[in-house]
Amino acid sequence: MGEYRLTARLGEGGQGVVYLGVAPNGAKVAVKLLRPEMAGDEEALERFVREVAVAQRVAPFCTAAVLDTGIADQRPYIVSEFIEGPTLDAVVRSEGPRSGSSLHRLAIGTVTALVAIHQAGIVHRDFKPSNVILAPDGPRVIDFGIARALDRTSTLTAMAVGTPSYMTPEQIAGHGIVPATDMFAWGCVMVFAANGAPPFGTDTLPAVFHRILSLEPDLSMITDPSLRELVGECLAKEAAERPTAEQALLRLLGQNTAPRGVPQQAAPLSGPGGPLGAPSAILAQGSAVAAERTGGPYGEPPAPAYGGPPPAHTAPGYGPPYGGPAAHTGPTGFAPGHPGQTGHTFPGQGPVPVQAYAPPAEHHGYAPPQEHQQQYAGPPPDRQAFHEQPTYDGRQTYAARTAPQPHQGPPPQQPGYGPPPQGGGTPGKRLWLVAGALFGVALLAGGGIAIVANSGDETKPDDKVTTASRTDPPTAPVSSPPPSVPPVAEATRRFKLPGTNSTLHESDEDPIRLTSYSLKSGESLYTRKYGSNGFDVNKVYFDYTVSDDGTKALGTDRQYTTDNYSVVSLIDRTTGKKTSLKLTKAPIYPTLPQWSRDGELGLVTLYRAVGDTSKPYGYAVIDIDKRTARVVRVKETDAGTWSYFWRGDGRAVGTWALKGDTKRIRFYDLHGTVLATLLDVGEPLTVESDDISPSGKLFMTYCRGTTEQICLWSTDGDAEAVARIPFATDRVVGWWDDQHIAAWRKTDQGGYEAVVVDFEGNVERVLATATAAEYKSAYFRYTRQS
Repeated sequence: MGEYRLTARLGEGGQGVVYLGVAPNGAKVAVKLLRPEMAGDEEALERFVREVAVAQRVAPFCTAAVLDTGIADQRPYIVSEFIEGPTLDAVVRSEGPRSGSSLHRLAIGTVTALVAIHQAGIVHRDFKPSNVILAPDGPRVIDFGIARALDRTSTLTAMAVGTPSYMTPEQIAGHGIVPATDMFAWGCVMVFAANGAPPFGTDTLPAVFHRILSLEPDLSMITDPSLRELVGECLAKEAAERPTAEQALLRLLGQNTAPRGVPQQAAPLSGPGGPLGAPSAILAQGSAVAAERTGGPYGEPPAPAYGGPPPAHTAPGYGPPYGGPAAHTGPTGFAPGHPGQTGHTFPGQGPVPVQAYAPPAEHHGYAPPQEHQQQYAGPPPDRQAFHEQPTYDGRQTYAARTAPQPHQGPPPQQPGYGPPPQGGGTPGKRLWLVAGALFGVALLAGGGIAIVANSGDETKPDDKVTTASRTDPPTAPVSSPPPSVPPVAEATRRFKLPGTNSTLHESDEDPIRLTSYSLKSGESLYTRKYGSNGFDVNKVYFDYTVSDDGTKALGTDRQYTTDNYSVVSLIDRTTGKKTSLKLTKAPIYPTLPQWSRDGELGLVTLYRAVGDTSKPYGYAVIDIDKRTARVVRVKETDAGTWSYFWRGDGRAVGTWALKGDTKRIRFYDLHGTVLATLLDVGEPLTVESDDISPSGKLFMTYCRGTTEQICLWSTDGDAEAVARIPFATDRVVGWWDDQHIAAWRKTDQGGYEAVVVDFEGNVERVLATATAAEYKSAYFRYTRQS
C-alpha cells in the first residue's frame, strides 16, 4: 500500500481494517485502511487526507505518532508508529482492574498524550480503553485525529460517533466538541481501568445516555483521593467545569494549577529536571513518569507494568443508589435498602441541645470541630479505619435546651425549609433521546433511531447497529401492582398513646412497629418498652431509634458534657445499659440517629447552630462494636439541609442536594467523598422511617410539581417513575412492604390518620390517628421488624 509492505492483518473495526506493515527503512508500522464510503468522491478524499495530516503535528509523548497518510484504490489510509503491547481494554478484561501506582502511571501517561494532542489543536473525540496501548515504555494513545477527519467528511459522519459508553453530555446533546470532551472520556477510561467496567454501563443506548446525562458514577474503586477527585471533576456534566488536560497533568505531577477550565499560564514550574515552563518539558516529565516500571513484562513476575494480581472487582461503576454489589437480591443486583430519612429537614431556627453559655471574651464564635477521619485509602472501609471518639461516663447535670424537630419549622423562606412544590412547574431535563441531538444518527425511520455503536475493539469483525425506540414519558400513573399483593393484616389492638389523644392501631403481624414518638417539637420523648406494647416518657434523649432486631437503640442525649460536647448513646434495650460517645463540640449538634441494615453502623446528621438558625454541617458514622465514631464535614454547600440516610448496603450515605430549582440525591462514602448523584427524581418528600422499599428496589419522592402524587423510582436509575400513587400527603411514614407505603392524610373531621396505601392509592388500613395540633408538632418513628 503506497510504499508500505503489508505483512499481516491485525484486526478490523468500525472505521476499517488495520494491517501490520513495513516502511522503506525497515521499521514496523500500523496501516489503517478506511472503509470505501468515500470512493469516487475526490473532494472528500482530499479533505480527509488534509485533516489527518494535522495529526502529524502531535508531539511524540505517550502517543503513537502519525507518520503518513494517502489514498489507495479510492480508499484513504493512515500510517502510524507500530506499538507493541496489548490494549488497556484487553488487559483489564483479562487481568482485572488497575490500582495503586500502576493506575497513577496510566493516568499520567494518558493525560500526557491528551496534552500533546490538544497542543496540536486536535480533539481526539474517541478516547476509550481500546485506543490505549500498554507498551513496555508506558501507555500510548492511538487513533487521534481520525474522528475529526471523519466528522468533517459528510459521507462518513455516522462512523465518527465515538463509543457510546465514553461519550459526553455535549456529544449526546449535539453541542460542539471541545478539548474538555476528551477529559470527560479520560475520566470514564480511568473508572474503567480501576473498576473493570465503564462508569455509565454498556447496556441499551437509552440507559447509557440517561446515566451520562443524569447520574454521577461511583468512584469509590479509585482509592487515591487526589486521583479520585480529579476524575470526578473531569466527569462534570458541563464542559466548562472540567479541568484542561494540562491542568490535570500538572496536578498528577504534584504542581499547582489554575482553576479548572482556565487555560494554564506559562509560569515557571519546578520539576526533577528544573523549571517546567516550556510545554515540552511538561510532556517530557509526564512521559518519563508514565514509563516507570515496577516489574517484568506482562504476565511475568514480579508484576506487570500496570498492576499485579488484579483485585476482585464489581459491577459497573455507575452504581445505582440505595444499593451496592455486596448483597445481590434480584434482577437489579442491589442490596436491600435500610430505613432512612431522605425526607427530614430541620427548621432554620431553634437552639441546639446545650445549656446556653457565652464563649470566653476573646472568642467571637466557635471554630468547627476537627474532622475525625483518615484519608480515604480504599473501597468501603473496614471497622479498623474508624478513629475513636472518647467514651464519656460523666455527665453535666444542668437541664439542656431543646433542638429543632423535623416537622416544625419557620416559614418557607427560612433556612432548612423550601417552598412546597407548585403545580404546573416547568419539567426538568428528561433524558429520553432527541433525534438530531445525537451524534451518529444514521437513520430516522418508523419512530426508531438507528445508531452506529462502535465497540472500538479493533479485533472484532463486525460493527454493531442498535435500534432504540423513542419512548415518551408516561402521562398517566403507572399503578399496576404485582399480581400477588400480600394482604394487609387487620389491626388486633387499639390504644391511646401516653401523653396524647392519638390512637395506635396495630397487630403482631405488622412488618413495622412504632418504637418512639416525640411531642411538642421535641419537648418530650416516649420510647417503647422492650418486649412490651407500653411506652414510657424518656427525659434522657432527644431522638431515639431502635435496631431492626429490637435489642439495641441509638439516642442523641439532651445534655452535653461539661466541656460542651454532644453525646450519642448506644443503649442495650435488653439490660438497660448504655455506652455514651462524645461526638461534636457546640455549636455542632447531632440528630436523627439511624441504623444500617446489618446493625453494624449508626448514622447521625450534623447541623451547626448559627444564631437562631441551623446550618448543614455533615454527618457522623458510628461503629457499634468498637464504640467509635467518625465525624465527616461535607464541603458541598447544597447538601445536608435534608437529613442523611443509609444507602441499601450500609456503606454509603445519601441526602438531597438542592440548588435553586435543581433537586438531586447525592451519595457519599463513609469519609465524605462523593460517589454518585441521582438527578431528576422529583421533589423531596418528608419520610419518617423507611424511604426505601424492603427489597431495596424502589424509593419514593413527590412527583414533579405536585404534592398529590407520590412517585416510586427504581434504584437502578431508570429515567421514568415505576409508579405514581395518587395520594395527597405532606408526610409519609415509610414503606409498609414492597407493595404498600404508609402515609398520613387529613380526615374529614380535621384530624390526621396514618394509613397503609397500595400503588393505586387505595387505603387498606389505619395505623394511627392524631389531632391536628399533635400531628403538626409530633414525630413518629417506626422500625421494621426483622
